[in-house]
Amino acid sequence: MILFAALLQGSAVAHLDAELRASNSATATLQKRCPVPIRAEVDRAAEKSAGPEVRADLAAGQDVKLVYRLVRLKCGSTVYSRAENWYRPDLLTPEMNRALLTGETPFGVVVRPLAPFRKTLASEHPTEPDAVLRHRAIVLSGEGVPLAEVVETYTAQLPIAAHSGQ
Repeated sequence: MILFAALLQGSAVAHLDAELRASNSATATLQKRCPVPIRAEVDRAAEKSAGPEVRADLAAGQDVKLVYRLVRLKCGSTVYSRAENWYRPDLLTPEMNRALLTGETPFGVVVRPLAPFRKTLASEHPTEPDAVLRHRAIVLSGEGVPLAEVVETYTAQLPIAAHSGQ
């Protein structure tokens, strides 16, 4: 029975992985599973420099400012994912930057007017007990300009199968 449950869980995680890879927005994928708007609980004290790989992925030399954002994406009080996000404020509107610095709106929702899409760079099964999947991805504008790099860890609290009608 335990083996069967593990196989079902593995299959469901593989489905989630495929769904995220096919989606233009991880937030939209999470929103399908939540009856209320997903919100970003932002750790405003968090700081983390972007390494050379992130800067290269974002076509951002040392002279280009990158902003780090550490969030927990939540459905009500349930944490669906934890995300690290390095983004280029110079490519966003003043309104978008203000929303990201002060509000609880997820990055994917804020930049929606730019017609973003994702390019998954890596996918793995993390070893943390509460995590089921981790993605590293670049968020690009509709014109293909790199806006952000994200590392998203999806929690075991996330309903893996999408609920229809939500």
